[in-house]
Amino acid sequence: MSQDSAMPLLPESPAEVAARWFALRRRKPDCIEEQQFAQWLEADPANRRAYDEVTRSWEIAALASADPTVVEMRTDALRARPREQRDHSRLWGALATAALVLIAFTGISLTHPSFMGSVGDTAASRDHIVLRTGIGERATASLADGSTVVLNTNSILEINYSTLRRDVRLVAGQVLFKVAHDTARPFVVAAANHQVVAVGTEFEVRLDGGKVRVALLQGRVRVEPIGGHRDAATDESAAVMAPGEQLVASTDGMIVNRANVEDLVSWESGRVRFDNMRLADAVAEMNRYSRTRIMIADPAAADIRITGAFRTGQSYSFAQTIGEAFPVEVQQSGDTIRLHSRG
Repeated sequence: MSQDSAMPLLPESPAEVAARWFALRRRKPDCIEEQQFAQWLEADPANRRAYDEVTRSWEIAALASADPTVVEMRTDALRARPREQRDHSRLWGALATAALVLIAFTGISLTHPSFMGSVGDTAASRDHIVLRTGIGERATASLADGSTVVLNTNSILEINYSTLRRDVRLVAGQVLFKVAHDTARPFVVAAANHQVVAVGTEFEVRLDGGKVRVALLQGRVRVEPIGGHRDAATDESAAVMAPGEQLVASTDGMIVNRANVEDLVSWESGRVRFDNMRLADAVAEMNRYSRTRIMIADPAAADIRITGAFRTGQSYSFAQTIGEAFPVEVQQSGDTIRLHSRG
């Protein structure tokens, strides 16, 4: 067959492109890819609907992943897969195919996440800077010493470097710190009435009113009341944390315990994870990322326990997923979504 008479390639459907984007974004795409994705998403309402269907189908699959039938199907599929097909490009294809199958099975939709911004080296090289994000935004900044900070939704971070210390203050919100090692200049994060002292490590700090939560991923940090005052509850002046621990500090004292810190910082990739969490608490967390507010109308719905991963900023998708997985009715009016028990 000549080139002129060759059958033309059929254009990909929005569902096929959406599945490829979904697979790509699971490996943390760079900023250029995120921009391309945002442009594709805004180009046609059908693109947004298709991506919404892929995303929420995946979330429903996560809620059902413990079902014995699903586990058996997944095991059989992995066992039948040839070893040579386990490279990255074919993995994306497998994820895309799985997403399309889930669309056919469930047929549902939601809204796309906010674009992740970035603060460049030029802005971050000054002695004093202020970084901030709006509701539903995330931003990454590379600092002059090689450290990196990732701001979560609705956060404000002040940075003041000197020759003796690297001082930052979390004014609001939540930040993941990846600190460059420098024994001569400690990295000190102040939040409310406490401060976190590090040399070279990776940790997250979240500020909720006067309560401070610290989650440690790597290295060691010391958490202490500002001014050197002793902790009221433990009568100790500081707590030293090890990887895999979280600390909650308030006027009542400091409490340290083991935690799944990877889940706590899953927001960095645009997702939040809930492990047997009350629906009321999960809703409060989802509301941090969107101007669309979810409200729970009755105690029975509030006490439902959920486990799963959900994309930040997609309130309606979250609500619809809950409505399909539990006896909960979803009603939307303007920027408000109401959840209440059926019957």
